[in-house]
Amino acid sequence: MTSSALDCEVLVVGAGPTGLIAADLLKRSGVDVRILEKRTEATRESRAFAVQARTLELMQSIGLSEQFLARGVMTTGVDIHVHGKFRGGLNTDRADAPDTPFPYILMIAQSETENILIEDLVALGVEVERGQEVLELQQDATGASASLRDRNGASSQIRCAYVIGADGSRSIVRQSAGIDFTGGTYAQSFLLADCKVDWPLDHHRFRVFINGRRIGLFLPLGGSSLSRVMATDLTTDEDGDASAGLELDLTELQDAFEKSACIPAKLSDPVWVTRYRAHHRAAERYRAGRMFVAGDAAHIHSPAGGQGMNTGLQDAANLAWKLAAVLRRGADDELLDNYHDERKPIGELVVRTTGKLFAAAAGQAGWKAVMRDVAAKLFLPIVSRTAKFHRKGFFNVSERNVSYELSRYVGEGPRWPDTGPRAGERAPNVGINDDGDMFALLKGYRFNIVAFSRQPLDTEACAEIRAELEALTDAFPFAAAHLVARFAFGSEERCVFANGPDVFDCYGVDNGDNRQAIYVIRPDNYVAWRVTGLDFAACRRFLGEFGKSQHDGRIVHPVAAE
Repeated sequence: MTSSALDCEVLVVGAGPTGLIAADLLKRSGVDVRILEKRTEATRESRAFAVQARTLELMQSIGLSEQFLARGVMTTGVDIHVHGKFRGGLNTDRADAPDTPFPYILMIAQSETENILIEDLVALGVEVERGQEVLELQQDATGASASLRDRNGASSQIRCAYVIGADGSRSIVRQSAGIDFTGGTYAQSFLLADCKVDWPLDHHRFRVFINGRRIGLFLPLGGSSLSRVMATDLTTDEDGDASAGLELDLTELQDAFEKSACIPAKLSDPVWVTRYRAHHRAAERYRAGRMFVAGDAAHIHSPAGGQGMNTGLQDAANLAWKLAAVLRRGADDELLDNYHDERKPIGELVVRTTGKLFAAAAGQAGWKAVMRDVAAKLFLPIVSRTAKFHRKGFFNVSERNVSYELSRYVGEGPRWPDTGPRAGERAPNVGINDDGDMFALLKGYRFNIVAFSRQPLDTEACAEIRAELEALTDAFPFAAAHLVARFAFGSEERCVFANGPDVFDCYGVDNGDNRQAIYVIRPDNYVAWRVTGLDFAACRRFLGEFGKSQHDGRIVHPVAAE
């Protein structure tokens, strides 16, 4: 089979948020991609709703953050009420997070998230192929084949180089790849509705209500016209099965929610009503040959903390550029194993931490629930007064805490002081001058080489550094290069003038021996490599790990002759 016999380079199965962003980023990286979805229509329900800072940063890098902000509701924290009285909670206004432009949680319905990504995919020239059910997948040394059935029952096949399974907890990709998915189901179930809420409180705060066995949640979605309401379902037995299959009436939820919140609330105009049970499962592997899993196909867990969809989107952001490097630039296949190495520990951590949050808040009954309520009354007002509580809470929930271990693809030079973002950590935002900041410099889903010089440069020195950077981008055209510097006199064309110390302090470029440095920032905005001084030869060697050939429309990954 020749490369021309491939129907696409990457086949994405599943058109939820994870699959959509995977296809979007692959297309932006020059990869020939197709995306299939069994459902004939896009999601209409809110489903996943909390968009965290790291997700908004990703969307900003590809020019979509304004669309998210225009369709969502910004909430600056989580208010916790015990027995009807506010006791404290997370306030992102007190989180001291200048390293992100998005110091809040954005509430936006999953249907809106999908619509934004679908519109962008269409603009890129990719249509979601709906009504296409993947029945089976097989792989060999040269590619993978998917057997399909369309909405009319007709069969077909797609041949591709790689497959991404973003097809949910029952993933056919994961099953075809033989990847175990271990875990279980929480016994507690919930009543849920997206509806109009008339009550004495406002419609812009995320609120949690604790009252013994009863837990209630209020989440703002569309002002006073649309909110999400959840409450503990006490009709379930110890195994959580008593209410299985029963339809949910809005009056049942209203009664349960009022008893949780200890305040009157009238629910009306439901858009979506359901009973909900949370599961916790994790994939044994994220890669099996030419097949990958991401999002709910790789990890499902409690909705506590609003991490699920965001983690899936970051899975896709981690994988897409690596596939592009192998397909387009001949990078070593080991780079694809690095996807599993980096993302599996993150998925497992999310499953563990959300499970603990769920158990602490919703998994208590009897004397344990009484003790939880007493502890919340006593300690929440105290910890909510400390700045550290808000900083740490938002740092974790925003997913800015995610970092990766050193590897062949993540490293740094010797003698780096204990300052600035380490290799494997997220590149933070910081102002450079009156006209821009680091995120504006790093925009686009691409590699960025940033040379810093706190030491003032004259015209000749600036020209020499620019020449070295241009030589790097000539050799590695998948990267953009920037010089952020102070100048001995005036300013220099094609250089970014830093009018203060903030950018140097943030990136660990000090006034001592470490007055110059080079950072390589990955497309997913993590530090891939850094070195003190302007060691361009070392930078060239490191970038060689990600391939050399410019995108020319051909598949670099070898395929067998026909």
